[in-house]
Amino acid sequence: MSVFCFSRIVISIFVLLIFILLPISAAAQQSNSPQIIINLPSRTLQLYYGNTMSKEYYVAIGKSSTPTPMGNFYIVSKERDPIWIPPGRNYVVMSGPDNPLGYRWMEFLPLYGIHGTNAPWTIGMAVSNGCVRMREEEAEELFDIVTNGTPVTITYERIKIDIGKSGKASIGIYPDVYGYNTITLADVNAKLSEYGYKGFVNEEFLSAILREENGKQVEFAKEQNIRINHTRLEQKGILVGNSTYLPVWAVAAACKSGFIWDAKKELIWKDNIAYQGLIKNDIIYSKIENIEKLFSLRTDFQENDELELNSD
Repeated sequence: MSVFCFSRIVISIFVLLIFILLPISAAAQQSNSPQIIINLPSRTLQLYYGNTMSKEYYVAIGKSSTPTPMGNFYIVSKERDPIWIPPGRNYVVMSGPDNPLGYRWMEFLPLYGIHGTNAPWTIGMAVSNGCVRMREEEAEELFDIVTNGTPVTITYERIKIDIGKSGKASIGIYPDVYGYNTITLADVNAKLSEYGYKGFVNEEFLSAILREENGKQVEFAKEQNIRINHTRLEQKGILVGNSTYLPVWAVAAACKSGFIWDAKKELIWKDNIAYQGLIKNDIIYSKIENIEKLFSLRTDFQENDELELNSD
């Protein structure tokens, strides 16, 4: 190993130990501080500010014989125009079109980093020696955003659920690129439960996605604005497939009405009649046809992201 390479490893380990021994700073936890989440099966790098995803990039990851490491890391060093020392070789490739690291390097472990590439056609593949490759222009964009100390989380989530800024929810089942695990319908439902969608999504739809395992995000739900008697509610409805679910308490308040909630059986009672309810993030929802009966409403308008119900 060359003296330069050895020195670089020692410096990287020293910086890494600083970040490991220190707790995550308050700044890193604030919504204006970037965080990186890399999911290996989907081969995606997501940039977050707090709990909000700002941007998603497609990346290349390590091949099965040299997998990308998983865990919680930090950016420990950044370098423009990095040199490359081929594994097991004693020569250096200077920055330029022949350098596979591209023109930006963001290290999260000794000799492991997020970097650009001179082979953009490999993006989306498992082909590297363990590093994470980005399209050059995207690596340069990310380089200008992150700093030393930016958290990097590398996961192996074959079931990926994304909630967009517009309230659209999508699910994807991704290949087992490293042969680490298999997934079942129960696993899919468990993942949906984490996001509060237990019971909302048709199991036939989920089974089809699981069988296809096509590695693509498929939209399964989106939010809808609600007006009750021409007044917009703060809470939103959820459109899942052909079914619309409305927040029961919010609608009841708008109608100046009430109901009884049986939490154990998830039933909504009114006038000695029971209707099925569902809980999402501590909010009770029920299908629009139940809401109409519960509160004597009729649906006057439903299109895209807008929904209006008025009293009979």
